Amino acid sequence: MTRFSLSKVLGVALGCAALVFGAIYASGEPKHFHGNGGKKHFHANAGTTFILAPASTVGGPRSHTIDGVYLNSLLGDCTFHATANLVETATPGYYLITDGLFLITTADGTRTLTATAEGTLTTNPANGYMADIQYEVTFTGGSGSLAGAHGSDELHGFVMFTTCDLVQPGGDSNCAGIVPPGANTGKACWLMDGDLEN
Repeated sequence: MTRFSLSKVLGVALGCAALVFGAIYASGEPKHFHGNGGKKHFHANAGTTFILAPASTVGGPRSHTIDGVYLNSLLGDCTFHATANLVETATPGYYLITDGLFLITTADGTRTLTATAEGTLTTNPANGYMADIQYEVTFTGGSGSLAGAHGSDELHGFVMFTTCDLVQPGGDSNCAGIVPPGANTGKACWLMDGDLEN
């Protein structure tokens, strides 16, 4: 029986580990979808910030803008920008999200992906600063090789208001001088799961 020295055993072990981690890393790399036809399934995640403007009329919709970073298994690293309206309902803590417009831009800036979105926001009954969000997203095209892209996905996530409480009557004194009266700011993390084709 051949006896291996400690350095040889460690060398073999490290080599195997490198192969395993290399395979894991490679499997997690983006597939670089370039709009070459065929439906492809994807997973995505994002971290965003938002500003929720005050309603122009009492009880009216509140517009908000969303910006952040977005990682898509087909497109790789991207930036994310969106606008949407938050609409109060008769159910306390339950809001509709309407007129959503998404713009996703690849890291190199050569391709964009656009989408429309509708959804809901439900505040956490234990903490009004927290809420769950859900969207139905429809891809409507883009630019570069994604100009004809289309598909759909579901978005699920979590938001936390970092200044004013969305549902607190009379506003929050902590907002004074930070955001316009009646406005909110916050952070969100969310996941997408869907299909894209061109």
